[in-house]
Amino acid sequence: MKKLLSVLFIIVILAGCSGNQSFEPVEIDPEVDVCEVCNMSLSHDAYATQLFSKAGDVFLFDDIGCMFEYVDKDKEIDKDQIEVEYVRDLDNGDWIQIEKAYFVYNPDVWTPMANGVVSFGSKESADAFVEKEGGEVLNYEQLLEHKWGWEG
Repeated sequence: MKKLLSVLFIIVILAGCSGNQSFEPVEIDPEVDVCEVCNMSLSHDAYATQLFSKAGDVFLFDDIGCMFEYVDKDKEIDKDQIEVEYVRDLDNGDWIQIEKAYFVYNPDVWTPMANGVVSFGSKESADAFVEKEGGEVLNYEQLLEHKWGWEG
C-alpha cells in the first residue's frame, strides 16, 4: 500500500510539472509592479505592456516604448526567446497580442514615457482616435519600423 501511494504521488507531481505553460496576461499590481526598463510604477496600467519569454518569465513595462527598448536597444532578451507580447486596448483595457493590435503614433498624445504610441484592438478604434486626436495609424509591421526616441 505504501508503495502504491508513493507511485501515485510521483505520478501526480509529474503530471503537474508536464502541464502546458500558460502565457496568459498577468494581473498588474501598481503597488508592487514596476517597469523593467525605467523602474517606474505601473500606475497607468492602460498603457502597460507584457512580454513572456519561452521559458515562462514575464516582464512588465509601463509604456510600449519601454518594451521595444528592452528588446531592441538594451537587448535584455533575444527576439527568438520571446513567446508572446501583450499590449492594452486603450478603449477598454483588454489585453491584445501585439501582432493583432493597431497603434496610433502621435507625439502630442500623453503616454507614461512620452513615446506617443497607443494601442487598440481594431483598426476602426484606431481610426476613430486619429479622427479626434490626430496622428498616424500603424499595424504591427509598421510599428516594427517605427523610429523610437532613443534611435535618433
